[in-house]
Amino acid sequence: MIPKVSILVPVYKTSAYIEKCAISLFNQTFEDIEYIFVNDATPDDSIEKLQKIIEQYPNRKNKIRIINHPTNRGSAAAKNSAIDASNGYFISFVDSDDYIEPEMVEVLYNKAIEEDADVVVSNLIIEFENKSVIFNDRIYDKSEDNFIHMILHKETSSSMCNKLVKSSLYKRFDCRVPENLNYCEDWHIMTRIYYFANKTVKTDQAFYHYIQHNTNSITRIINRMHFENLIQFWMLLDSFLIEQNLFERYQKLIEFPKLQSKVQLLFGTNSSQLRKEYGNMFHTEEKHCIKQLRLGEKLMLFLIRHKQFWLTQIFRSYLLIKNKKYIKKQ
Repeated sequence: MIPKVSILVPVYKTSAYIEKCAISLFNQTFEDIEYIFVNDATPDDSIEKLQKIIEQYPNRKNKIRIINHPTNRGSAAAKNSAIDASNGYFISFVDSDDYIEPEMVEVLYNKAIEEDADVVVSNLIIEFENKSVIFNDRIYDKSEDNFIHMILHKETSSSMCNKLVKSSLYKRFDCRVPENLNYCEDWHIMTRIYYFANKTVKTDQAFYHYIQHNTNSITRIINRMHFENLIQFWMLLDSFLIEQNLFERYQKLIEFPKLQSKVQLLFGTNSSQLRKEYGNMFHTEEKHCIKQLRLGEKLMLFLIRHKQFWLTQIFRSYLLIKNKKYIKKQ
């Protein structure tokens, strides 16, 4: 019998979080769930801890599978493996360092059925070390507007984790993520999901706890992979727009998010060498859209353009100190 919902969980280096995550999944008020965990060759004891929690839930045990990758293949491959192995009518992703509220699946599934929706979205609870912030994930009445705002990536979250999605969308070849795209892979998939979805709806409740203090998270230390994956992401999106005969319509619209995503990495990295190597990417977009950036972002690009890489490092350090003081006041 086909399960109503598949919860898919990639696992890698989340020993400190996996137990709380698993307990939140197995304590769901919704019964008809299959659980697929993908062990992406994690070197720690995450899987051992997971198995101990599984033993505490005999009513869920026969609906749980653990897929083992013999070598570490990255988050994109782990997500692809989970999707391929899933059987549910709907799919929900959960990162193994996060956790969810007990009624999340029930509320999202019931809303999907009631409204005949392809995608159901909830708000996110972003968990910092000393505070929690609710992110209001915006959706719009028209599918095209959802697609546009997913590309713009401002008020619409690219996370796969606060959404319940028809599995038929995830299993489309168009929505599959390349195995080497381990940064921006959620953004890659969700742009396509929002493009192909006939109906997307939302509950204003916040169910998903997104942990921001995991030091092993792939987004914590910006390295060369992030820059290369960002270039790949935009190349793939350009190709997708061309395939859908939309490139001319959206060419101007995507220039600013391209530039913003570049600036985010330039600020995020602690490497002057990476700023030197990648400071010139999306140069055309920079020329067209630099006036839309904030003053600090303009200054960073100005310093890079004039090869003042040591000053960019000092400027970044200053902003980090300033930002920490601002957060403490909140």
